[in-house]
Amino acid sequence: MTRITILGAGSIAPSEKRFGSGIYIEAEETKLLIDPGPGTIYKLIRLAVNPLSLTAVLISHFHLDHISDLLPLIMMWCYDEEGKPSPRPKNLHLIGPTGLQKLVEQVISIDAFSYLTNPMQVNRFLKLDEMLHGDTRQVGECKITAAEVLHLNGLAYRIEHRGKNIVYSGDTVPDQRLIDLAKNCDLLIHECSFPHQQLIGKHTSEKQLAEITAKAKPQKILVTHLYPSWNGREHEIIEALRQAGMPPENVIVGQDLTTVDV
Repeated sequence: MTRITILGAGSIAPSEKRFGSGIYIEAEETKLLIDPGPGTIYKLIRLAVNPLSLTAVLISHFHLDHISDLLPLIMMWCYDEEGKPSPRPKNLHLIGPTGLQKLVEQVISIDAFSYLTNPMQVNRFLKLDEMLHGDTRQVGECKITAAEVLHLNGLAYRIEHRGKNIVYSGDTVPDQRLIDLAKNCDLLIHECSFPHQQLIGKHTSEKQLAEITAKAKPQKILVTHLYPSWNGREHEIIEALRQAGMPPENVIVGQDLTTVDV
């Protein structure tokens, strides 16, 4: 069984139900964090998951609501579970789009954070792994496939574990590459940032999500990255997807700490 927990089902705009972006996937001994957005470290701890036990961290793109906990996570890696400096930290495997290495190297080299380079020497344990469209990686028990999407530096991911397939869109407009990645998956985790009449930026509305679902035909869909304008209107997402042929019982509108088993 693979368990998926939404750590942050919203954006940088806070609401009562959702804040930030982050997905935690537990597949037997493999523990994946996708998008270390604001508050994800704290929410992992609330779930009794030690952040130091993560197998890998996947990043869909570099916007703050998706990576703001990345530096605190890197700093945590310098210490052991008792909070003492670790002489030999295990590798912190960071997976992301082109530009990941440049981003991390630039950030840890500025004066304000230079202590991460010296004395903490975080480069000794950072494993920076950039993926391109169609690339695959074997991470623990999971096979990960990346697809580029139409968002700045955007990657979507397909995670396969024991015959089950989970696809995470990241932030994106409707994109055929994402649809191809998600064809007949067991669970599609897809953004739905704004109601259609309020749609701005490179995001997806409920009407567009319905069209994506009709083409990709996932078994279930978990809707995430909802801005506060959706509060009290979540039923409109379920109805749009129902009209596209998705049974309402197979639609989960995510809130922080929503859990789904696949």
